[in-house]
Amino acid sequence: MNENTKIYLIALYCINGVGDKSIASLIERYSSIENIFLDDESGIVNILKTAVARNRNRNYTFTKNDILDKANKIVEASYKRNIEIVSIFDKDYPFNLKQIDNPPYILYVKGNKNVLRRNSISIVGTRQPQKVSIDYAFELGSVLSALNITVVSGFAKGVDTASHLGALSANGNTIAVFGNGLDYIYPSENARIYDKMIEHSLIISEFPVGTMPDRSHFPRRNRIISGLSYATVMVEAAARSGALITTNFALEHGRDVFIAPYDETKNYFFGNHKLYKDGAIIANSAIDIINEFDDMFSVDSEYIKMKTRYFENGQINSNNKKTNVDNVNNSFIDNENIISIKTKKEEHKEEHKEIKKEYDISLLTENEKSIFNTILKNNNIHIDDIARKLNIPVNNISMTLMQLEIKGVIRQNPGKCYILE
Repeated sequence: MNENTKIYLIALYCINGVGDKSIASLIERYSSIENIFLDDESGIVNILKTAVARNRNRNYTFTKNDILDKANKIVEASYKRNIEIVSIFDKDYPFNLKQIDNPPYILYVKGNKNVLRRNSISIVGTRQPQKVSIDYAFELGSVLSALNITVVSGFAKGVDTASHLGALSANGNTIAVFGNGLDYIYPSENARIYDKMIEHSLIISEFPVGTMPDRSHFPRRNRIISGLSYATVMVEAAARSGALITTNFALEHGRDVFIAPYDETKNYFFGNHKLYKDGAIIANSAIDIINEFDDMFSVDSEYIKMKTRYFENGQINSNNKKTNVDNVNNSFIDNENIISIKTKKEEHKEEHKEIKKEYDISLLTENEKSIFNTILKNNNIHIDDIARKLNIPVNNISMTLMQLEIKGVIRQNPGKCYILE
């Protein structure tokens, strides 16, 4: 589309109090974005005040030159940071998102833009989940992304991070939807994940560069998470969890809602139980979700290819697997390049001692320390051998290994063998 149209749209967002609904009303009244800027400021203000009831008493103060100047600066700052701008009129704009009541007219994206147009499922939940929920989100993200289904989440601590890590562990597709500008990493401890996201997948936001995180932004972000996806999976939510906002949007959008298996006697799962009573579907594994959308996903040739690879005759059911899907990180994912691999000669034992001194292991969790020490003592050790030495199931250490990779402590060699970075 015309680059000027994007600038006009961004300029409209620069008017204090103008959002998606106001812009929709302006376009309806003027028939095109360009026509809006052919009118003078007073004419635009009159339309804005009559478009939405709550706008009538607003004091709109702007000049076209000022907002166009701001828009041009946003575009320039975005391109300097390798952030692309996608408008609702572009072919790259995601179809699912366009179908909701108030889609954003502008998206700022960084990474692999092709991910926007793929089959998507969102995974959401609390920022302080139980371990069982972290494991569930990680495994679900791994299995879905291995089948070329994009995992969408909000980049927050807890469930969001686990689902993104799961997708990255399978070298699959994942989208992180930000509640701030893409030039600001929030939470800051996810900086390494941010780097992996833009290297392998995608981060997006409706907020321009320079926009800091704000509590009021996250509900708006949540409608995008839901809007991008065919369904939303709630992993863990208490009765008043903010994560329920996303499932509420999903229901408004006419999308399916799934929930992780839960214990209804635990207060941290009261949100799951409420959703279940309202008709949400329990997803015991990724297969329950895949079965529901198999026909829809099958328009993607890559999905069919991966499905045929992992299931006998491409038929998805729990009794018809070529490999153990539930143990996704052990046998389901046949990938020797989960994270970029560098060539490096095997270190000698003396060098290992020096490396150990360079790491402040007090910053690691107990599980991370155990795995760190096992790799330290056994250079280039296979994941199965790590699990055997620690007497822990493979699928219980996969996420910890991924976290250590993200932190830059270890790296994976071909064949799922690990060494210190």
